[in-house]
Amino acid sequence: MESNQLENSNSADKLGKKTVGGKKHNFIGIANIIGILLCILMLPGFIISTTLFASSLIHSDLPPSCFGYTPLIVETGSMSPVFDEEDVVLIKNSTPDMSFDVDDIICYHSGNVYVTHRIIEVTTDENGITLYTTKGDANNAADEEAVHQDQILGIYKTRFKAMGKTLMFIQTPAGMILCVMIPFCIVLLLFFVPPLIAARKKENSSKEEHSIR
Repeated sequence: MESNQLENSNSADKLGKKTVGGKKHNFIGIANIIGILLCILMLPGFIISTTLFASSLIHSDLPPSCFGYTPLIVETGSMSPVFDEEDVVLIKNSTPDMSFDVDDIICYHSGNVYVTHRIIEVTTDENGITLYTTKGDANNAADEEAVHQDQILGIYKTRFKAMGKTLMFIQTPAGMILCVMIPFCIVLLLFFVPPLIAARKKENSSKEEHSIR
C-alpha cells in the first residue's frame, strides 16, 4: 500500500512538473511572439527616424529626408482645403531631369522658408530659363516672385492630417525617448527576461528535487 501511494505521489509530482514546464514554455513562446510583433511594428519607424536624423546631420541646409521623400509641417492655411495648418505633407524630392507643369503642387525654398504652392503658369525668360508662377489655392493673388528650377525641393504627394504636432514632438528628446527608446527596451525585456525567469525557476526546482531525495 505504501509503495502504491509513493508511486502515485511520484506520478502526480511528475505530472505537476510537466504541467508547470508546459506553462513556462507557453509563457516564453507568447513573450517571444509579442517581442517579434513589436519589432516588426517598430522597425519602420526606427529606420525612418534614424534616416531623418542622419539626413539632418549630413545636409544641415536642407529639411531631413528619407528614401527620396521629405516630410514637412504646414504652418499656414494658404493651400486649404488641399492641406491645412498643422498637417504633415510628404514631398517627393526633385531630380535634375524632373519637370513640372501647371497644376502641379511644388515645394520650393524662398529665403529661409519652404513654400508649397500650386503652379499656375510656366514661362521662360530671355535666356531660356524656365520660370514657374505659383499661388496658394486659398490666396487671392499669385506669389510675387517666379520660382527657378534650382529652388524646387520637390513635388507634393500626400498629406497626413493634423500630424504636425505629433511630428514636432517626435523630433524632441522626450519624443525620441518615448517613441523609440522605451519600445526598444520593452522588446529587449520581452526577449531576455522570460528565459532568465524560466532558468531561475528550473534551477530552484532542481535544488528542491535534490533536497527531497
